[in-house]
Amino acid sequence: MINNEYIPIINDLVLIGGGHSHLSVIMELSKKPLKGNRITLISNEIDTPYSGMIPGFIEGIYSWRESHIDLYKLCIKLNIRFIHSEVTKISATKKEIHLKGRPKLKFDVLSINSGIESNYKKIEGAQRNCVPVKPISKLANNFLKEIKNFNSIAFIGGGAGSVELALALKKRLKDTIKNFEITIVSGKNGLLSSFPKKTKQISLNALKEANIKLIDNKEVVQVKKDRLIMSDGSFLNVEKSILSTNAMAPKWIEKSDIKLNEESFIIVNDAFQTNHKFIFAAGDIVDFNEENLKKTGVFAVRSGKPLAKSIRNYILNHKNFTYKFNKHYLSLIGLSNGLAIASKYNFSYSTKLNFYLKKYIDQKFIKKFNEVNHNQISRIKKNFVSYFYKTFKINNIYKHNDINQMQCKGCAAKVPFNALKNTLSKKIISTSEDATPINTYPNLFQSVDMINAIISDPYVLGKIAANHAISDIISVNSKIISTMMILQLPLSKSIINSRDLEQVSYGANKIFKSYNCSIDGGHTMIGKDQDPVIGFAITGEQKKPLNFKKINRKIKVNDILILTNKIGTGIVFAGINNDLIDSYFQIEVIKQMEDGNIAFGNITEKLKILSMTDITGFGLANHLLNLIKRDNGKTGLTIFPKKIPIFKGVKEAIKKRVKSSLFDNNYLIAKKNIVYSRNEDSVDEILYDPQTVGGLAFIIPKEEKEKQFQLLKKYKINFTEIGYVNDLENKIKIS
Repeated sequence: MINNEYIPIINDLVLIGGGHSHLSVIMELSKKPLKGNRITLISNEIDTPYSGMIPGFIEGIYSWRESHIDLYKLCIKLNIRFIHSEVTKISATKKEIHLKGRPKLKFDVLSINSGIESNYKKIEGAQRNCVPVKPISKLANNFLKEIKNFNSIAFIGGGAGSVELALALKKRLKDTIKNFEITIVSGKNGLLSSFPKKTKQISLNALKEANIKLIDNKEVVQVKKDRLIMSDGSFLNVEKSILSTNAMAPKWIEKSDIKLNEESFIIVNDAFQTNHKFIFAAGDIVDFNEENLKKTGVFAVRSGKPLAKSIRNYILNHKNFTYKFNKHYLSLIGLSNGLAIASKYNFSYSTKLNFYLKKYIDQKFIKKFNEVNHNQISRIKKNFVSYFYKTFKINNIYKHNDINQMQCKGCAAKVPFNALKNTLSKKIISTSEDATPINTYPNLFQSVDMINAIISDPYVLGKIAANHAISDIISVNSKIISTMMILQLPLSKSIINSRDLEQVSYGANKIFKSYNCSIDGGHTMIGKDQDPVIGFAITGEQKKPLNFKKINRKIKVNDILILTNKIGTGIVFAGINNDLIDSYFQIEVIKQMEDGNIAFGNITEKLKILSMTDITGFGLANHLLNLIKRDNGKTGLTIFPKKIPIFKGVKEAIKKRVKSSLFDNNYLIAKKNIVYSRNEDSVDEILYDPQTVGGLAFIIPKEEKEKQFQLLKKYKINFTEIGYVNDLENKIKIS
């Protein structure tokens, strides 16, 4: 993130949940940013669903992307930190948020707009045997997968959600599942009890037309694996049950020291403040001003702007803002037959126009967040987004454009190889090892590596930076014996520097501890980046080979080239940041970067490795060229790009002409040593893509292939044979 005025960060506003209210909050607060205020969004989902469109998604009217908002991209565009994690508790008195599997996050001001859960407490066996409708994000992820294998299902609950989802599911699956049966058990209050009688009657007609059964005014008291037991002793045989009853608050809310009502919903006043004035809440999770409002998306959407105003006023120490809901609103219920019911006051009617009105309202809402573009953001905050759009570029394949361009994040934020070649000694830039032996101590190796923030989560960044630096030591078959951290933090007040330092160092230390090493010290400084820049100077001691004599022979033709893990980090993040591929593609990439090469590093002394390198910012091709040039013989490599393991999303990004900004320099350096035995293919672009925490490439003797593969499989190393040694001196042949 960047702030052209370099205003110090003096306040941490943290938002828990990417619900409808918070979507509006981040848009409103980005229109006129508060100076010195940093916003962090915590969400356990990268994509958040728009609840009004989920029945349409289930029916097949909308795609996943059309019905979900990409929170990660929205945060990038609006200069907001994004933390993909699960909240387990809040300590209001200590101003701390407890997160699953990671350090606590501190805040100055907090707002909560998280999901609710379907209430299974009153029905025996419901938690164990039902698919819950709430939280809606889990429903969208799993619903069709859970249901498609059953011929009969039942919805427990008689609200609008049951009606819409049952009709949508019936239409989606009626032609694919033979004799597919759906039943709604409405509960003791009956179907759509809070709606006008005509709304119920129209819905009954739609259910009857779709051949959906209704058990009205009966309450489920027990859910078994294949049966529902009613309060009157009757039962319904059914293969799967869906819980669509009244909602309850998640358990982590109950563990927190915030005042709750009897149903464990957060009590807020008419300014959306809890009993702690610096903590706000909105949406389904709250009891607003003790008015017992319905748990409906309408109120959540309407809460956004007044919540943002109330938060702004609090931070600026302005007069308190109060809000009052209009409890009468237009309700639109889709019927999956081209019609929708419109209800307000005691008036209801069903027409095609209502269907198109609902579709228009829903699509307008979601496009407001998914289609935020360069011009729109410029109006929100002048100039800041230009940074992100300059960070990654899209050019024609292999077309060099030597411009003064801001570099990619992570390891791709390197000084281009051309600049190094023109300045540094040939020894360093041509055939250097990834880590350097210390003079007079041949068994000791040193390496230093530094990256800027490829993601804005400081804890995960600490883990990634540690793994990235460690790979250099692994590639020279060494164990870590000492490490020092180099850290640049954003310009902030002291307490915020402490928070960032805690997050980064906790993440890094978690990685180093897995190597039985700790951070011994280092150097910190303040910079103008709005995210940390982090690096490590590491000393390693070379490990002795085990159970076999040391290999003294040189690399020979037909020796085997192996690559661990996948590549494509540069192009995936370039595609995401250019709004050309979906953000969920990063999940797989970040997992690999967090896992690093620890497992492989633990077994290098067991393997018969002739030469090895880690794959980082200069791309696979240049690292392989460096690898083969270390050999004093006259060998080269033949590689098969189509065999190279790549991340999901890479092919889609290549099709859309995405390249990271270091791509051109990597290609220009490598191309004179690349020869083709076939026509060039777009898949070859992966050879020049800069990597952060890439895998390791190494050469093994051809006669040892079977034994080495068995060892790699034994220790569950992800590896791929991507080529072999040829007799082309210092050349890579593409086949």
